Amino acid sequence: MRLRIRNTFKNRENATIEEKASILAYNIWQISLAGAKNLHEEDYLFESDAQRVGVIREYLVFLVHVADRMVFDKLDEAERTSFVNELAQYTAKQIQRNTEEIAGPGEYKKNYLATINDRFSEYARGSFEDGKPGYSLLRMFGENVRRIMGDDQTNKWTIDQIMDVDGPLLVGKMADSLNSIIGKPSEEEKSKSSVDLLMDEN
Repeated sequence: MRLRIRNTFKNRENATIEEKASILAYNIWQISLAGAKNLHEEDYLFESDAQRVGVIREYLVFLVHVADRMVFDKLDEAERTSFVNELAQYTAKQIQRNTEEIAGPGEYKKNYLATINDRFSEYARGSFEDGKPGYSLLRMFGENVRRIMGDDQTNKWTIDQIMDVDGPLLVGKMADSLNSIIGKPSEEEKSKSSVDLLMDEN
């Protein structure tokens, strides 16, 4: 899976949390596009562009959540809140622009941010072990993607593809990017997501 990932930038030492988050957000967007493309290449069927955007949205939401879990003990509370909000806002703008191109005007950014807040509550119950999403968290993610893809003879196996292949692979790529931007992970990651997102949905 080839990805265009940006991990380096000028004045790294003086970069703000917001600048670092914007770089990771760009990479999360590229990873999510690659995830949807990989499903297609593995012969899972997209019936429409709207369905494809829905899958990309689920990848984005999941990766923003995982990034939050990964930075739990790397940033203080204020930095972490700023960092995760920046990730959410940047990816929300991408969703707004791309969905408008397909479906016309709409409140896609607002709906996306609402989905993030809903999923954060859901995903916080999922396991996160040794800096990686555990079985229960990957299953939640896989089920959300499968629900969009549908239950026909081919797409009903989407959950297995997500849990066994795509989920761990794309999380690994994001972790490499995050560690390059923020710093190396600690030996033990925290297992609970607690950041209060309070995002502006307008």
